[in-house]
Amino acid sequence: MDPLLAIGFWAYVLTVAGIYAIFVLGLQIQVGDTGLLNFGHVASMAIGAYATGLMVVHWHLPFVVAAAIAVVIAAIAGALIGIPTLRLRGDYFAIVTIAAGEILRIVIQNQQDVTGGTLGLRKASGGWPEFNQSILDAIGLDIDRRIPLLVLTWISAVLVALLLVRLGRSPWRRALRAVRENEDAAAAAGKPVFKLKLQSLGLGAAIAGLSGVFFTLLQTSLYPENFEPIVTFIGFAILILGGIGSYFGVIVGSIVISFIISGVRFLDFPLAADKVAALRFVVI
Repeated sequence: MDPLLAIGFWAYVLTVAGIYAIFVLGLQIQVGDTGLLNFGHVASMAIGAYATGLMVVHWHLPFVVAAAIAVVIAAIAGALIGIPTLRLRGDYFAIVTIAAGEILRIVIQNQQDVTGGTLGLRKASGGWPEFNQSILDAIGLDIDRRIPLLVLTWISAVLVALLLVRLGRSPWRRALRAVRENEDAAAAAGKPVFKLKLQSLGLGAAIAGLSGVFFTLLQTSLYPENFEPIVTFIGFAILILGGIGSYFGVIVGSIVISFIISGVRFLDFPLAADKVAALRFVVI
């Protein structure tokens, strides 16, 4: 079947878009609301994914339990990174965060006995594929196996967006925006600047960790190259396209960018395959 007409292919694309939507909603809290240039945001996604996979593979925990613990671990890790780094500003903070993300990725890559290294952490999603298929068989639905995950991912993305919209109407978000505009003035007005930035970093990391959980369900196996810095920079492209400060704009931006990445595959360029892959990012 032509990939342009394949339901499974576009279900995969839209699921990726949903995962990016969740990922960038976490980035929106940090960048859009607080002004924290976190260039290592993908590290929180990696923590969520690998923490889930490791607990499923090595400790044999149920996936839902592992996923809940992984989100908490991602939040704690984000806060721990923030404690020594949040006193830095602007470019300096951005440099430290991208370095932290790369350190984590290299550690994952080199801990082959635990994480699988470059060979990958296999069956990280536990029995999801079998469970998914058994549910479809039980209810007698003859649909692509990717559809349930697509629905689950987008329900979660919308719920996260609604939660953030509700938080956005609170004094807490107004305090975050005061920090973003001028943290010296916010501190002079009595706002706990460091505490607010730490809360923003932790909440954004938890949301990115949730995107890592869904990424694990989608891919079923995890590899270090899945969490390179380019993921964060695609996230920034989505953030800018959707609008800094707009939660539902992030959702629209995620869909548009995902379709651009996938749509370029069908354009006939007189270039080698690796150059076409690079061209996708030029287009973005």
